Amino acid sequence: MDTTAFELSLEQELQMRIMEDSAQGLSKQEMLDLLMQTSRMLMIKDNLIRNIIKHGAI
Repeated sequence: MDTTAFELSLEQELQMRIMEDSAQGLSKQEMLDLLMQTSRMLMIKDNLIRNIIKHGAI
């Protein structure tokens, strides 16, 4: 398996840095809310991928 598939692109690394800088001013509650929203979006993405594979769309 190609291990580079698990690495972030330069563009993604930059986006991570921007998000990190933006998060510096957030309160604990805002961070928790953002974490929960992000976790939910990742779960939805997983469900979409699973559904696409299940129905043979790729």
